[in-house]
Amino acid sequence: MRLRAWLASGAVLATGLLTAQPALAAQAAVPFHADSGDQCLRGVTEGTLEWAEEPVVKVDGFLADDAPISSCAPDKMYSQATFSAYKGTALVDSEVVKADDSQFTIALALSDPAGVAAIDRVVVQVCRFSSSPAGIGYCGRAAEYKAP
Repeated sequence: MRLRAWLASGAVLATGLLTAQPALAAQAAVPFHADSGDQCLRGVTEGTLEWAEEPVVKVDGFLADDAPISSCAPDKMYSQATFSAYKGTALVDSEVVKADDSQFTIALALSDPAGVAAIDRVVVQVCRFSSSPAGIGYCGRAAEYKAP
């Protein structure tokens, strides 16, 4: 009798573990990279996007402006990375980070303020803007990442 109860408990535990595995797989971290599109790589962002919970994507990484990886001398512009979260074609959330002649650590979360829409893709783009009143700027190619 005890053996039957133990086997039944084991079957319930195994079933629970098997159903938990897809949830763990959905939490996979996806590496991201975007840059300013210039030959000097003046603005670069890299890191991971983690679809942690259905309506939340955690963003961890950095944004570098005129970092040591750049082969050109610093200029009077700063870099800005935009992280835009979408559900289908609807923009759910957007966050912006800036760096000026430095490296900025990124740790943020993208989510639907209503807590309803699950994010299915994130678009990352790095732009550079003038610090002077002239107002010039340019952007690199937007990089799109889909939920795993």
